[in-house]
Amino acid sequence: MIDIIGFWCIALALMGATIMYFVQWWRGRKLGKLFASIGSLVLVILVLLVTVPDTYDRIHSRYKIETGICYVIDNGAKARDIDVYLNGVPHETRNRPDIPFGPGIEYECTITLTQELKTLVDYELRSEDGDVLFSTY
Repeated sequence: MIDIIGFWCIALALMGATIMYFVQWWRGRKLGKLFASIGSLVLVILVLLVTVPDTYDRIHSRYKIETGICYVIDNGAKARDIDVYLNGVPHETRNRPDIPFGPGIEYECTITLTQELKTLVDYELRSEDGDVLFSTY
């Protein structure tokens, strides 16, 4: 959720920059300001192409649930340092489980993804007996 808020803040800041550069171009007719305005507008469009579908899915509760055998690894990245691998497909998250994890430790897993962009929302790790070991729900 914090990612979506961050992307919306970036989009609004870029929109403000676009308006600012356009106004400066309108007053001074400098070609550099026009190109800056167009470049900023392109960046706004790119950020919104990522943000709007995910926001729509979360607002309207359009989720896809997948289950299977998974494992959790630390990928070493700073922003999203945990990957949940379900059926060989990595899904990034910030939620670090408080149980032992690594490439050799497998769990029965249920993950919830948004339908459009398939971003990981929540996940749950279970033992072979079906006991919940870790959950972000």
